[in-house]
Amino acid sequence: MRVAIMAAAALFAGPALAVDDYDDCLALLAQDPVRAEQEAGDWARFGGGAPARHCYALSLLELGAVGTAIDELIGIASEEPDLEKPERAAMLVQAGELLLDENDDLTAQVVAEQAVQLDPNSRDGFGLRGALKLRAGEPRAALRDLNIALEGGRVNARFLSLRSAAKRRLGRLIAARDDSIYATEVAPDSARVWLERGRVETALDDKPSARQSFLRAIDLSRGQELEALAQLALQRMEAGYKD
Repeated sequence: MRVAIMAAAALFAGPALAVDDYDDCLALLAQDPVRAEQEAGDWARFGGGAPARHCYALSLLELGAVGTAIDELIGIASEEPDLEKPERAAMLVQAGELLLDENDDLTAQVVAEQAVQLDPNSRDGFGLRGALKLRAGEPRAALRDLNIALEGGRVNARFLSLRSAAKRRLGRLIAARDDSIYATEVAPDSARVWLERGRVETALDDKPSARQSFLRAIDLSRGQELEALAQLALQRMEAGYKD
């Protein structure tokens, strides 16, 4: 009888959680994403709250379940009662960046707007919104948001490169060049920032510098989609086009 009672109690007690700490969960994720997904999920189901759900979302992302990870991040922002507004905004920004990568700009725009409304000091939120406005062909509006994202001398190579692109499209080529050069100094191994620098140098008719920037972008993006973009930009520059 005692054995039967103990067995029945175990049905209600839940599993003995191997992970119940955020840092431990991240460490497990780095070693074994499959196990991290399982254990973070258990932790979340048994009261782990936002830390558990965030680790679970990261494990989903690591395993390639991007759509489910996005849903989980948005769910954290809207459902977890203990999160402050800046933390909710941060979850939305992470979801928005993934949506941007997935080319779901419409949903990303909604998420970005929610993030900056929740936290008007979210510079990452303004950076995300600026990136979306740039993709939507609104460089002036993008520039306003990216200026906020980089307020106070903040150093962020991606936002610097995006601001360079906005300035370039507005014809502010010297200012664009300054941002593009700074971006490559901050992130010299980023193919994307070298591609933007090459585009600015092309617009300035500095072909030798543009050629070197495009070649650097190509070298850093071998086998990736960006390699083809950089090669096309180089070919267009050599043919005399100014994008």
